[in-house]
Amino acid sequence: MIDAKGIEQVIPHRGDMRLIDEISEYTDKTAVGIKHVRKDEFWCAGHFPIKPVMPGVLIVEALAQTACFMVMNAAKKPESQMLGYFVSIESARFTRMVLPGDTLELHVEEIASKLKMHKFVGNAFVNGVRVASATFSAIMDENPNI
Repeated sequence: MIDAKGIEQVIPHRGDMRLIDEISEYTDKTAVGIKHVRKDEFWCAGHFPIKPVMPGVLIVEALAQTACFMVMNAAKKPESQMLGYFVSIESARFTRMVLPGDTLELHVEEIASKLKMHKFVGNAFVNGVRVASATFSAIMDENPNI
């Protein structure tokens, strides 16, 4: 199990924009991230005040950060030497609301890669029930300061 401190040694996301709390398993091609959805999340006050619902775009971002951890960990580069950027989000589906108190289990698999481009399929679960899925691509920039 990799905790938040260990995650931050690999990926550059910080503060409210780090959307994964743990990595429970990983290889060079698969990873499982964990996100504990809290009542004090930055989006709760506005999405929606009467019934906070985690925005779907943040669920996809959490899947992408899990993928980012997997790729950057395999590359063995410090978090300051690589950044990942979305290129596409395909087939995103949301099948259940994610609420404060839920624990998201984020399953990601790399299905293709060529040079700096990587394509992933991701599925998010709460209590074993799929709540979201997406196929997405990212480009990994190994010289972010240039």
